Amino acid sequence: MPTGLWKFAYWPVTWAIIFLPAIILDPVFPLTGYLAVLSEISGIAVLVWALTIHIVAGRTLKRLGHSRKNGSLWPDRLVAVGIYSCMRHPQHLGLALMPVGIALVFASPIAVMLSGWGIAAALVFVLVIEEPECLKKFGVTYCRYTETTPAFSLKPGCIVAGLHRLRLIGQNVTGTTGK
Repeated sequence: MPTGLWKFAYWPVTWAIIFLPAIILDPVFPLTGYLAVLSEISGIAVLVWALTIHIVAGRTLKRLGHSRKNGSLWPDRLVAVGIYSCMRHPQHLGLALMPVGIALVFASPIAVMLSGWGIAAALVFVLVIEEPECLKKFGVTYCRYTETTPAFSLKPGCIVAGLHRLRLIGQNVTGTTGK
């Protein structure tokens, strides 16, 4: 696979490993009644949270992570503002939480248990792939960034900081006041 494209395949394969056993085994262990409803509501909340983190991070990278001369899909600037001021890998956190939300929405006890492996897969991906690539690309600057910013954060304030920064960027880029 061409360089970098395998990164896009990583998440669907990870999710398939989580959900295929659940699809096969769920009829054996159904979740019903109030537990199913509670699971579905919780799943929607987790999905909204995960998607918001992922989208805010993606838009921030799109707007700030690329120089004008960069024609690559991959950022060539280190972004350490907005949601990236709270955590180094928010997009991967969002991707790691999505299977948990999906499993809860489908009220699948097997998938909920297996979704922990999705979170573990995100940690492995970040530690083995992303961190070394970022250190190689951004050097000492990234090393200093790691000293003050955790890889992941579950604080709601991170999303607020990310949304606030995106609003400010939008005002500067478009020249509008947002009123």
